Formats: sequence, C-alpha cells, structure tokens
Amino acid sequence: MRALMRAWGQSWRKGMERDNAQMRNFVQSRTAALILVITAVSGFSFSMGMTYPVVALVLESQGFSETEIGINGAMAGFGLLISAFTVPRISRSITYRAMIGLSAALGCAIILSMIWIEGFYVWCIARFFLAVCVNGIFIGTEAWLNELLEEKRRGTVIGIYASVISATFALGPSCIPLIGFHPPVPFILCAVVIAMSGLIVLPLKKWDAGAGGGEGGSIFAMIVIAPVMMFSVLAMGFFEAAAMSLFPIYALGRGYSGDLAALLVAALAVGSVIAQPFVGKLSDMMNANWILFFCAIISATLCAIVPFLALDTWTAFLALGVLGGTTFGAYTLTLVTLGRRFKGPKLAAAMACSALAWGSGGVIGPALSGPSMDLYGNDALLFVLTGLFGLLTIFTIIRRALQKVSTP
Repeated sequence: MRALMRAWGQSWRKGMERDNAQMRNFVQSRTAALILVITAVSGFSFSMGMTYPVVALVLESQGFSETEIGINGAMAGFGLLISAFTVPRISRSITYRAMIGLSAALGCAIILSMIWIEGFYVWCIARFFLAVCVNGIFIGTEAWLNELLEEKRRGTVIGIYASVISATFALGPSCIPLIGFHPPVPFILCAVVIAMSGLIVLPLKKWDAGAGGGEGGSIFAMIVIAPVMMFSVLAMGFFEAAAMSLFPIYALGRGYSGDLAALLVAALAVGSVIAQPFVGKLSDMMNANWILFFCAIISATLCAIVPFLALDTWTAFLALGVLGGTTFGAYTLTLVTLGRRFKGPKLAAAMACSALAWGSGGVIGPALSGPSMDLYGNDALLFVLTGLFGLLTIFTIIRRALQKVSTP
C-alpha cells in the first residue's frame, strides 16, 4: 500500500511539474503575448467609451452650455491630432511597454483629477492631455500587436482585435445606468481599469523589441507612401463622428422616435463588431485592396439607399448593420496593410499617421455634415457619406490600376 501511495505521489508531482512547465511556456509564448496586448487595449477602449459620455453629463450637471460641452469635446480631437506628431518621435527612444505604461499612468492621474475639476478651461486642458495619453496607448499597442503577429494570421488576429475594440468601447456607456455618472465612482472605475491594463503588459519583456532605435519615418512621408490607406481611415473617422452624432437627428427629422434612433445607431455598432473577424480573415486569403474596394462600394451604395428605406423595418436595421461592418472594415484593413509594409519606428509613424487621419475625419465629418443638413435637409447627411465612400471607391480603383502598370 505504501509503495502504491509513493508511486501515486511521484506520478502526481511529475504531472504538476509538467503542467507548470507547460504553463510557463504558454505565458512566455507569442500567443499569450497577443492575448495580453489585446486584453490591455480593450481595457483602455472600455474606459474611453465610458469617459466620453460621463464627462459630457458631468459638464451638463455643472451648468455648462451645449456650446461649451461641444468645445470641450473638440479638445479631445485636437489632442489626438497634436499627439500624432509627437508620439512617433517618442517611440524611437523607448519600448512599447514604456510608452503604454507612461501613457496609462498619466491617463490615470488625469481621470482621477476629473473628480474635483470644475472650471471650464481646466476641463478643456484635462480633455486635451487625456486624448494625448489615449493616442500614445493606442499607437503603441497597435504597432506592438503588428510586430508580434505572424504573417499567415495577421488579418485574422487584427480582425478579432478590431471587433474587441469596437465591442468594449460600446460596453463603456452601457455601464452608466448601473453606476451613474456623478463623481467619483465612474472616474475611479476608469482609472482602475486603465491601471490594470497598463500593468498587464509589464511581463512581456521577452516580446518587446519595441520601436526604440532605428530610423523613423515622418507622418507626411506616410501620407505619400500609403495615401489610399490613410484616406480610408479618414473616411472611417468622418463616418463615425458624423453618423454617431447626427444620425439620431436624421431619424428624428424623418419623424421617428428617439428610442428608434438609438436602436439604429446600435445597429451600426453591432454590425462593426460582428464583421471585423470576417474582414480580417478575408485579408489573409486575398488582396486587401480588393476587399477595401468592396467595402467602399458597398458603403457608398448603402448610404445612397438608406434615405429611401423606412427606418422602422428589419431591412433598415440589416442595411445599417452591414454599413457599420463595411465602414469599420476600412480601419481593420489599414492596420493589416501597414503591419505588412512597415516595422519598428516606421510602423509607429504609420500608426500615428493613421491616428491623424482618423482624428481629421472626426473633426471634418460633423463640421461638413451638420451644415449640409441645415442647408439641404436631413438626407444631405447620407448623400455626403455616399460621396465620401464613392471617392474611396475611385481611389482604390486608381491604386489597383497603378499597381498593374508598375508590375512588369
């Protein structure tokens, strides 16, 4: 009996040692690194999704006007634009972990300070620098993610990443009815999530070659090198800002209820979440330029059709779901393409250029679409978007033609 127990004990110890070794190997594996990086950035995305509406609601409760709240929101856009020029320079001298950790630490401090902020100009300064930190986090994680990926599954993983980002960003506002928007609870929650997300990547030293060192690239050079990709991201930023802010107004203007307008916007978000893994998988199987062409032409067609649809039908919900998927697909395809073309500091510069394009689209979208609706009616929103994606379709055709000419 003792011999049997001794044999069982030895077998159990060997099994535990084998399991521990397998666990250590997994923790140090590329797959684990990818999971941790995506988990980290999803935490940042969740926090930002919650912060945007919470700040607006807090400002409103403090008695600020709609104009002042709008100006405060615009400061976030300016922060994204300005930081796009500074982050690539910083990335040449520090690792991705350092960039993400520094941005997370500063972001936590800024969010916690919002518990006590009251003055309008102080709020604007806080929003500006919070956007700078957020951009550093996203540029660092997206560049790092692309560095980690193996070519054969780059599109698939980027598609999953884009889907997770879209879902967690949408999850943030959904928590507000549960915890409220009054300080300090939502700000403490966001700060804790950001801190945990920053800490998650600390064990990944083995996989953090970083963008540090080497010759970098300028943002303007990236615009010249990949103009169609950058325009596609600008179109996505344009669409997101214009559609999310003005589509509810469009639905109300056509006589539908506010509840239905919110559901229609939700259809756009759900479509973007569901479609991205499929878009990413397709980019591993065929030329990304062709996929971008189909995304652009489908988006243009659907934007042109929506004004003629009854918005309280399943047809409208389906059309908007597909539209959300194809428009956000442009962003997924850009990440895949840039990851294949650039490495190191040049990849960080390319991601910064992508962030600049997104931010520019976010500023231009509402600024152009809103006055168009005032001048030409509600349907002008969809027709402006039709023209935007029509241009993207033309650009993809021209790019494909130039590639054929340059290929002997």
